[in-house]
Amino acid sequence: MSAPRTGTDPGTDGGVSPRARDRVLTRDRHCLPYAIAALVSLVAVWFGLDLWNLDWRIPLYYTGDALAVASHFKTILETGWFTHQPDLGAPYGQFYSDYPQADNLHFIAASLMRVFTGDFGVAMNVYFVLGFPLAAITAVWFLRLVGVGRVLATALGIAFAIAPYHFIKGEGHLFLAAYFVVPLALGVVYRVARGLPLWSRKVLSRRNAATVGTLVLLGTASSYYSVFVALVLAVAGLATLWRTRRWRPFFGAAAAGVLIAATMVVNLLPSLLYRLTNGVNEAVLVRSPPEAELYSFKLASLLLPVPGHRFAPFAQLRALYDEHYPLPSEAPALGLLAAVGFVALVVIAVMVLLSAGRPRWRLPKRTTRSLIVLSGLGLVTFLFGTVGGLSTLLSFVDFPIRSWNRIAILLALVALAALGLLLDHVVRSVSRRVAGRRLPPRLARAVVAVPLAALLVLIAVWDQIPPVQPEARAATVASFRSDESFVKQIESTVAPECLLYQLPYIPFPESPPVNGVTDADELRPFLHSTTLRWSAGGIKGRAPIDDVGAYADLAVPAMVMAVRGLGACGFVVDRAAYTDGGEALVAQLKAVLGEGAVSFDSPDGRFGFVEMTT
Repeated sequence: MSAPRTGTDPGTDGGVSPRARDRVLTRDRHCLPYAIAALVSLVAVWFGLDLWNLDWRIPLYYTGDALAVASHFKTILETGWFTHQPDLGAPYGQFYSDYPQADNLHFIAASLMRVFTGDFGVAMNVYFVLGFPLAAITAVWFLRLVGVGRVLATALGIAFAIAPYHFIKGEGHLFLAAYFVVPLALGVVYRVARGLPLWSRKVLSRRNAATVGTLVLLGTASSYYSVFVALVLAVAGLATLWRTRRWRPFFGAAAAGVLIAATMVVNLLPSLLYRLTNGVNEAVLVRSPPEAELYSFKLASLLLPVPGHRFAPFAQLRALYDEHYPLPSEAPALGLLAAVGFVALVVIAVMVLLSAGRPRWRLPKRTTRSLIVLSGLGLVTFLFGTVGGLSTLLSFVDFPIRSWNRIAILLALVALAALGLLLDHVVRSVSRRVAGRRLPPRLARAVVAVPLAALLVLIAVWDQIPPVQPEARAATVASFRSDESFVKQIESTVAPECLLYQLPYIPFPESPPVNGVTDADELRPFLHSTTLRWSAGGIKGRAPIDDVGAYADLAVPAMVMAVRGLGACGFVVDRAAYTDGGEALVAQLKAVLGEGAVSFDSPDGRFGFVEMTT
């Protein structure tokens, strides 16, 4: 299998036909770009995040949603799957089928990790880090597909792998941070937009296998990315039908959309069956239409520097914007390279409109076509993600997606592809001028492209990877070890299988914080336990879970009596949830339970334990 060959050098691919590009992944023996991109992205993150000093048992993120993800990993490592954790929501257990999720690819990966580790922290950290080389590999594939040469595709693939989005999502939104499926899915969209067939008449063909595999992988990886790709795919299919008057690409796009939806339904089937058996839980996944704008992005937020930029003036500018301007959303940012590419896409779109679809510029025709397609895809993606855009219109029909800013990772890849095509043209132009008798054309192109690629990687690393904050890392380690020590002390105090009632009760998941303490914070003790059961973490909205949680609202003597009826052997108080540090509550518990009750605090004073006396 050799690289697609035309009259131009394969390092630039300026003249590669669309059908030849369509076979890049399966017929290109030049694996070096993929290997380099994967390795460099891994090295960049390894040094950028100071991973050689990491205690891999301790998650990089130990707050908020990262605790819920850690709980999933612990449950899967212990039971094989995430839907039932008997040690949470005690005495009834946690049944996560009440909170439907179609992101089973990541749960499967976590289950496979049981082969080499039983530690949730190791599994989380390894999976987070693996997302970087995987994203680099698939991004290089997409960039090669649209016509970017190997050298620049390698550099921009690295830039995509270490996109600001990757660090903003982090381990708190680990499955969104594992966006390596996005380039493969956008490859399908690009082919539709170019009018290329997705399907072959021969059922058992490579093309069909690649299309089905990509779409099934997408539908199993992320509900968000599946919906985003399906919507952009629908627009691309309609636009291609209008432009070509050919029905085959349109029906191919429609079939692809149906396959994405069918895959999501299959992945959601256990939750759907659970709902049929137990009824719909109206308390979970409550969404409000105005949230479509609350969690969209704005043009300024995309183009401004990333939050916490290593260059202090940039960091201050971003902080000023996020603090004083409305709707900061989830702080989306493209990064410098993708921002330049996005601006280029806007300029291209304007030029195409002003020239009635026939822009006159000195670019190869195939490059021009690719740029026009990318500008269209970028515009559509932006319109879905921006405040007051197409997402707002969809919210009128109670569309079940609210965080539309997450489509920014699709926009980032499209923007990087446009930047790559334009820079490739620059490389070709400059290399022609420097080529001569002593410098053959191929070498001339390398002399120009390689330094440029290195510069792009350096810019991406400097601009996109957040600086390590030693104080924050030390605080994470201290909190983790304090919780670990606290739970081990409880386990040495009470009998195995003991039920611990946690205070305060914060309905899980997605409840407002209590004095800054989130519902996921109540999972922290569970993460370090091997023999205990915990009252927190049961899915709200079911009578048994809500009834047990309601005990926390009783007067302390009545609460103790009710909790004793559950067979509990102690109380764990999250002191941070109380304005007085939980002093009054702990004192009342000790008064009711008597002087014989064992009590102690965690080393950092965050949690307190009071033993239940008989």
